[in-house]
Amino acid sequence: MKNIQNTIVTAVVVIMIGLGFFSCEKHLDDLRDNPNAVTQIDDAALFTKAVRSLFQGTTDQSVSRFAGQYAHYFVAGSTARPPDQYGDGFDENYNSMFTGMYGGTIRHIEEVLEITTAVETKNEVRHAMAEVIAVLGYARITDAFGDIPYTEGGKGKSEGILQPKYDTQQSIYQNMMQRLGSSINLLKNADPAMGYPNSDPIFNNDLEKWVRFANSVRLRLAMRIRYADNSLSKQTVSLCLANPLMEDNSHNATLVETEGNGNTWFGNRTGHPSIKMSTKLIDQLQGSDDPRLSVYVSKDQQGNYSGMINGLGDVAFGNSNFAAKSDMGLALSSKDSELYLINAAEVWLLRAEAALAYDNDPITANILFRKGIETSMLQWDVESADITDFLSTPTANLSGSNSEEQIGTQMWLALTPNFFEAWNYIRRTGFPIIAERTDSNLSRGVTNGIMPKRFLYSSFELSSNNDNVTQAIDNQGGNKIDVPVWWDKN
Repeated sequence: MKNIQNTIVTAVVVIMIGLGFFSCEKHLDDLRDNPNAVTQIDDAALFTKAVRSLFQGTTDQSVSRFAGQYAHYFVAGSTARPPDQYGDGFDENYNSMFTGMYGGTIRHIEEVLEITTAVETKNEVRHAMAEVIAVLGYARITDAFGDIPYTEGGKGKSEGILQPKYDTQQSIYQNMMQRLGSSINLLKNADPAMGYPNSDPIFNNDLEKWVRFANSVRLRLAMRIRYADNSLSKQTVSLCLANPLMEDNSHNATLVETEGNGNTWFGNRTGHPSIKMSTKLIDQLQGSDDPRLSVYVSKDQQGNYSGMINGLGDVAFGNSNFAAKSDMGLALSSKDSELYLINAAEVWLLRAEAALAYDNDPITANILFRKGIETSMLQWDVESADITDFLSTPTANLSGSNSEEQIGTQMWLALTPNFFEAWNYIRRTGFPIIAERTDSNLSRGVTNGIMPKRFLYSSFELSSNNDNVTQAIDNQGGNKIDVPVWWDKN
């Protein structure tokens, strides 16, 4: 009976994708018949949609249920809380995260890439911009799952590939950095008129900022493979430092969500399921007199900053007075709060890490480290006097053997509210330290108390593309949330 059900599911999936394939082919045929009448509007609209989808993904359930809690920024209530207990019974969620990225950002941007390389509609500048968005989309999903469909990913409609092969994360990272390098070289001297003058929701077609954006993403990826492929990491970092990078907050890749109720965190603060900020985050900010405390965290009804402990078992959670704890700060959770893909503060801190790792230069690393802290505080309009005071404290100066941990802690704070990227950074470096759960009030889950390291391939993906998924699972060592992805060596 189970085999029959799986066969039916697979047949339905094939039919649905096939119908989409023929629809897309007709759409592209129409473009080729009359490119001047349709293309300028259509690929621009697709590009905008892909970009917006990418930003929306920074607050989706992969973050609000999983990464934000794994990284100990907050604790979610009600149905969003179980991942905080390190369980893995979330098959439907894993599937929606996987198919959502392929059906959203990747599907739209793959169409743009196809249009901008077709003979009748070729546009190298638009193609280069789309490549950056594509890399960010694929990076998001490979960082969550590990091996994924990449060379054949998103090709179901355009090429009829209904059971795409899975590429290794190592090969994906190598190719993503090559793609970014090509885009950077092209965009440096490109004509902005050939870009997206009216359809770029990030930088309004400022190609100089696009170069900084692409190169900063390349630096992020290069440092992410530091422990997995040190040689390629070091080589790519050198290329990044030879090209413009994000340096101040005018370079940040941001978007204000204008659809629906605006920023998703607004709904989490005012609606259901709600979230309360983590004790770990509040303790770090309070313990170092960090002026970002009032930015990231709201005071409770008693006028205090009170956090929730991550990972509480059901009984302990029931006794925790969850509703009375501190909400997310208004700067992060208002309707018009900005969403971020990458910011200048992250880039300065990546450079600080690189100065230590590859140049053995603690003096330069400290300068870059302090610049990252300052840039993060300026991002949130912290008063100049408060920034000066904080920079005079030991927390804002690297100190020998603790330097890597200091950089990791400040990266964790500077990445707010890009919680998924913070989870990536913690997995890669081990900083800030997310302690193993040993207290009897805490749930150890299926990881025996260790922070989860990946999402699972869903039963739907296993049933519809079994051979390729099984090979990917075998390659990585099991379909378990405590099995690290390729670049996670710590």
